[in-house]
Amino acid sequence: MSTTPVLLDLSPLRISPAFRRIFVARAVSLIGIGMLMVSVPVQMWQLTGSSFQVGAATAVTGTTTFAGMLIGGAAADRMDRRTLILAGRSAAAASFLGLSLNAFGVFGGSPLVWMVYALAAVDGLLGALSSAALMAAVPTLIPRRRLAAVGALTSLTVRVGTAVSPGIAAAIIGAAGVEWAYAAATLLAAVTVVILLGLPELSPHAALADDAPPAGDVPVTDEAAGADDPRRGGVAPPGLAAFFRESPVVLSVMGVGVLTMLATGLVALLPALVSHRFGDQTGVVGYLMAATAAGALLATLTSGWIGHARRPGAILLSATTAGLALIVVVGVATALWVVVIVLVAIGFLDATAEVIRYTLIQQHTPGPLLGRVNGIWMAQEVSGVTVGSLIAGALGTLWAAPTAIVYYGLVLTALAVIAVLVMRSLWTARQPGC
Repeated sequence: MSTTPVLLDLSPLRISPAFRRIFVARAVSLIGIGMLMVSVPVQMWQLTGSSFQVGAATAVTGTTTFAGMLIGGAAADRMDRRTLILAGRSAAAASFLGLSLNAFGVFGGSPLVWMVYALAAVDGLLGALSSAALMAAVPTLIPRRRLAAVGALTSLTVRVGTAVSPGIAAAIIGAAGVEWAYAAATLLAAVTVVILLGLPELSPHAALADDAPPAGDVPVTDEAAGADDPRRGGVAPPGLAAFFRESPVVLSVMGVGVLTMLATGLVALLPALVSHRFGDQTGVVGYLMAATAAGALLATLTSGWIGHARRPGAILLSATTAGLALIVVVGVATALWVVVIVLVAIGFLDATAEVIRYTLIQQHTPGPLLGRVNGIWMAQEVSGVTVGSLIAGALGTLWAAPTAIVYYGLVLTALAVIAVLVMRSLWTARQPGC
């Protein structure tokens, strides 16, 4: 009698040398990118003393990242993905180097503000190009039944990278200055390029990597596969619009993703919630954010069961709805320990849904469309966080934070219930081999 595994599945790292390179390079890259997310605002404040300019520099990076996801996704379906990955990571390393040289005053005797804007924009655009290509390449290297494990490993690198990189950047800036933080990020970017040089050719026409068929089975060919069969590769797939019409699972996952991204706006209301309900305890806000992160990390480390779930779409809808409903509990809870526990649960459900969304999108998208579909999905995540924060912030100007959080949660929960009722394709979506 076999048992369903619980702990994080590491098998993709064992079976694919190419994926091992991508995984390690991505982990290193995320630390460097995270350091820049601290270094650019710090330097902009040092140069201008303007919160507006700090926000503007961050907005420039976010805007160009959004554009890079879309452009990179389209490019990843038209050219060798290895070439695109190496070009994007090399250009990002060059922009990191430019930021470092500018901080040392190489270009004008002292750091130039406009140079920070320009290089931050270049980094956002070109870094996103390589990210879209990397995302598109992975499902052609790993069998579909193991893509849930890939999603969990990817989530783990993001969680760990975002947790440790700010501390590393702060330590370097405090000890040696922002110019050396840029230099360290440049070194990390160069290391990722060296690691990725060992990748094989990654054709944009490659099909998804399926397990070899058992003896006596006939491999699926392009002639035998339907236009929306995820195993199809080597011939022109349907257009993107036609694919979304013909693949309700992917379109539904995108829709659920919108709700999940909007829910991240809760973070914007936590400082006001603490001030209103628990007194002016600035340290408490950090604990609440850490609680969500802890729940997400726990979900990632215990994600082994996701790849064996028979109906991942149904679990996605249930986890999303439950997570959004718990936002209401955050608004009504009067005990701090209750809020902490609920935020841990929200983080756990959100990370579980994130892994399932990744899995379903990769499993149900034809290889030649992976670039564009992943580009749209990643751009959606970038923009969703911003929009969610703006909406939550607007509600916080109309009502006290606890009331705003309750209304925010109720609206999102109602939308999730509607999604449960109309997205029938997700209820019937099954795991390959289950």
